[in-house]
Amino acid sequence: TAGTTKTEAEIQEIALAKVPGATKDDIRLKLDRDDGRLLYEGTIVYEEMKYDFEIDAYSGAVLEWEAESVFD
Repeated sequence: TAGTTKTEAEIQEIALAKVPGATKDDIRLKLDRDDGRLLYEGTIVYEEMKYDFEIDAYSGAVLEWEAESVFD
């Protein structure tokens, strides 16, 4: 795959923009390879909600986004 990957900080910004009020202290990220594709998998826990997501490491596109109460 040609091109450069987004930085972890850029990926954090993309994810945190979807959860107003959340900060970098609320997010956990890891770079992973899935079917030959580089992506960031992460979790944000903020205000009793847990958000799980996958973001393409090259484009920054949000591939998956799930939200659920931490009490579920």
